Amino acid sequence: MQAEQIAKQLGNAKKANGQWVASCPVPSHGKGNGDKNPSLSIDINDEGKPLFHCHGGCSQEDVFHTIRSMHLLPELEERPDPLANIKPIPKVEFQQEWIYTDENRQPVFVKQRLKVGESGKTYRLYKIDEHGRKQSSLSDARIVPYDLPALLDAKTAGRNIFLVEGEKAADAIKSIGMIASTAHTGAGSWPAAITEYFAGAQVIILPDNDVPGWQYAHKAAEAILPIAKSVKVVDLGLQGQGDDAYEFIESHDPNMMIGSSRDKLVALVKAAPIITSVDQVTMPERLNPIINSVQLATPAAEDIAKEFEAEPTPTEEPKKIGKHIAIEHWDSIQDEPVRWLIDKVLPVGSFSALYGPPGSFKSFHALHIAHCIATGTPWMGNEVTEKGACLYICGEGFGGVGARIKACKQHHQTEDGAPIYVIRHQLNLRSSIEDFNALVLAVETLVMETGIDFKLIVIDTLARAFGGGDENSASDMMQFVVTCGHIQKIVQDAGLMILHHSGKDNSRGMRGSSALLGAVDTELELIRFEDTMKGVIRIAKQKDGEDGTRYGFEMVSVELAAPAGSLQIGDPITSLAVQASDSAKTDHTKMTEKKPPANKDGGKWQPYELPALYRAIKNKGFNDVIDGVSLKVVNIDDWKEELKLQASAYDATKTQINNAIWTAKGRLKTKNLGGHHDKVAWLNQDVLAKMASEAVYKFNGH
Repeated sequence: MQAEQIAKQLGNAKKANGQWVASCPVPSHGKGNGDKNPSLSIDINDEGKPLFHCHGGCSQEDVFHTIRSMHLLPELEERPDPLANIKPIPKVEFQQEWIYTDENRQPVFVKQRLKVGESGKTYRLYKIDEHGRKQSSLSDARIVPYDLPALLDAKTAGRNIFLVEGEKAADAIKSIGMIASTAHTGAGSWPAAITEYFAGAQVIILPDNDVPGWQYAHKAAEAILPIAKSVKVVDLGLQGQGDDAYEFIESHDPNMMIGSSRDKLVALVKAAPIITSVDQVTMPERLNPIINSVQLATPAAEDIAKEFEAEPTPTEEPKKIGKHIAIEHWDSIQDEPVRWLIDKVLPVGSFSALYGPPGSFKSFHALHIAHCIATGTPWMGNEVTEKGACLYICGEGFGGVGARIKACKQHHQTEDGAPIYVIRHQLNLRSSIEDFNALVLAVETLVMETGIDFKLIVIDTLARAFGGGDENSASDMMQFVVTCGHIQKIVQDAGLMILHHSGKDNSRGMRGSSALLGAVDTELELIRFEDTMKGVIRIAKQKDGEDGTRYGFEMVSVELAAPAGSLQIGDPITSLAVQASDSAKTDHTKMTEKKPPANKDGGKWQPYELPALYRAIKNKGFNDVIDGVSLKVVNIDDWKEELKLQASAYDATKTQINNAIWTAKGRLKTKNLGGHHDKVAWLNQDVLAKMASEAVYKFNGH
């Protein structure tokens, strides 16, 4: 509709200065007295859309709403929802489990039924290995029929074996004192591997009351007729679509009176003829009169996945509901209170990172945090508001994690049974679907078996879980972040903490792509004081709280108790545990506020140069041959980084560090302390030995 037409429909239309005007239709215009003097400008833009402006002060929203209600505006085209095809992950609930065993009743694989969403279902199959652990697929598992020991006993005793579709129906038959078995594939296919077990057996096939059920009976009969002693196919006369032996027994035993259904079943079996050909397997007329006299075709083997699909949704077309987006006035906006896992430190369900340089006790702190959450013990004086289980994925240093756990438990007097679980495997959580699925399986199995509620998952470390990716690549980092998000969706309400290393320049935070920093809700920085067992944890980023808060800590040595009944030979085994320290926090305040005095012999950098070189050699040194002599050397760039770390109070520039290293290299040779060549530097053996024996090494007058 053009501007002229809209104006005339509104009334008092006229054209002024090339633009149409008309009376504003908003009821409140003119304090409810109407617009007697036309004050609504009407125009059409380049896209053919009408534009309005009320010079009397009515809002655009009121004008458009009123004119639309008068049906003077064209219907807006419905825009497709770009997220319409993205569906939330349905909740999966464990319902039942059936264990398939060998002749000796040893489990070989497991079949589980799970509820998907409100009405769907799925099945999962797990191989049981020699240690009794569930594997994520059947792989090379031995395939056997359900309840194999009872089947073999029945053959020996000459008893009938009822072959049904599904474990639930088999269990129903067994409940009335008879022998029953089935294939793990359901109606989808007949696994050839189980045919041999029916050799010489008296088999009674009980089809489900539907077409797939009779197709399954046809396939089973075709497979076992050549080897079975006898085969009967018995129609249970059920009326409900898809009903099976379970409904048959339930309908005849409303009060669990075994006799009625058992007698009825025995009568049906006696009346049924023994078949000698698969052609005698015919579908009852009630299911499909048209194909009653037609031989059932044997379908091609179907993928087992089709049997495991979720049940179909209702056939009725759901009514389409337009998407509604609420627009709120900012005066009405109220923030929901933050749910804290550890008060003011870790929010519930948050994505966090604990980072620091090598040797800053990251894994000890992660175990301490897990201990506090699992036991409800305050962390550094902060209350744990939601106590729960923790999962520690130890991909780095898992050879010594046992000692660290014992030290943590012993120092904090933790009772046995605290819900902390450990995975000692290096997993690729960036690009390996196999590792991701194996982790999900392990977690789901534990949750189903124990009913625990995870509150925190720790991944130690990002580097070990990165699958060889490039930490500096934003795309690689986002792959990892997305996988972490999927883990959190599966383990609902659980926070996830990444242990990570700081970069070469500690002042720039975590190593690698900034995509990780952008993704985390909470960032905890570990700062260890040089040559001490003390330090602070600083909240470097807190999305829902205050940044910059520091917590002092001290690492205490714990002599581990010898295992019960064992003899202690040699030196006792020790490890470390985390302990809160107010003095460490105070020390850090002094270190960051007060500048150290300059050394009289060589300026303010000299006291730090050799200790920095020593620590660089200790942490990142390597053997090299210089002028025919094997030496422990380190890259000069690593020496620079260590010097910057040790002299952090000066906020040194790159130029200052380079100048300090330049003069220090000269003193190495002139004072016979060590040397440098090309891009590496070293200390003489006597200097290394002296520095190793001293807590703090300073050189004056060298």
